[in-house]
Amino acid sequence: MTNKRDNAHNAARTPTPRFFTVSDVADLFDVSPRSVRRWIKSGDLPVHRFGGVVRISDSDLRTFAATHREG
Repeated sequence: MTNKRDNAHNAARTPTPRFFTVSDVADLFDVSPRSVRRWIKSGDLPVHRFGGVVRISDSDLRTFAATHREG
């Protein structure tokens, strides 16, 4: 059974960030993985490297989409 203190503590926690693969991002934007790698190489899309694995955070992906919006 939880009490009010536990609920307040849990509500204050930052949600765990979600990470995407290059292929995930390519599918989301309907582009090739090569295009995503170009965005990364140019510095337009920041990545996180965990060992040899490249991941894109949800927040970085949202920022990228917002800055590349037309209109």
